[in-house]
Amino acid sequence: MLVLAGCTAADPGIAEPTAAHEQSPTPEAVAQATQAELDAVFVSIRFVPGEYGTTGELLDSIYPGLMTDDVTCLAPFGAGWEQGAENADAPVAFGTSDDRSMTAVLVSTGDESTAGDLLAQATEALDRCAESENLFTLMGMPVSTQLSSADPEVSGTDETVGWRVTGDVGGAPFTLVGTTVRVGGDVLALVGWDPATNEANVPLATQAFVDGL
Repeated sequence: MLVLAGCTAADPGIAEPTAAHEQSPTPEAVAQATQAELDAVFVSIRFVPGEYGTTGELLDSIYPGLMTDDVTCLAPFGAGWEQGAENADAPVAFGTSDDRSMTAVLVSTGDESTAGDLLAQATEALDRCAESENLFTLMGMPVSTQLSSADPEVSGTDETVGWRVTGDVGGAPFTLVGTTVRVGGDVLALVGWDPATNEANVPLATQAFVDGL
């Protein structure tokens, strides 16, 4: 399943994006969480922060052997957000759920415009990468994908983008479900790969993060 999941990670970049609930962010300073507070949110909902040094290492632990010519296409997974967080002097937490069926990247920027920019990276990547082919391979095998819209039932957000990817790698089908949300100056990217649980658990976990913030 981990190998199958890996193929899935590739998918988000190859289809069309779906914005479930969007509002134009207002650039202004807002409350900013501390690193300890972000870590506490992870722990409270059974996610494990601090296991990996980079978001790239996090994704490779779930999707081993995933290769892409354009790493920015992985923005819907929160890939690279730690660099943006460092530039903005913002705490960031990332890790997997206890059962390793989901990954989450959470940044508290203290600024709605900065948080909106990170969310926009995910949306733009879905748009741009959907128009390209053969962007991803897993263990040398091409990954085929198809993106569809998702409308997660999540309340209390300022912006919500939901997406679902189905596809095939080496004859094995897979499904990925993802959400990217902004709550004030906080932004979260959460993705689930397990087809038995992701449709239900990704919205539930997203809501738990939002409630924790």
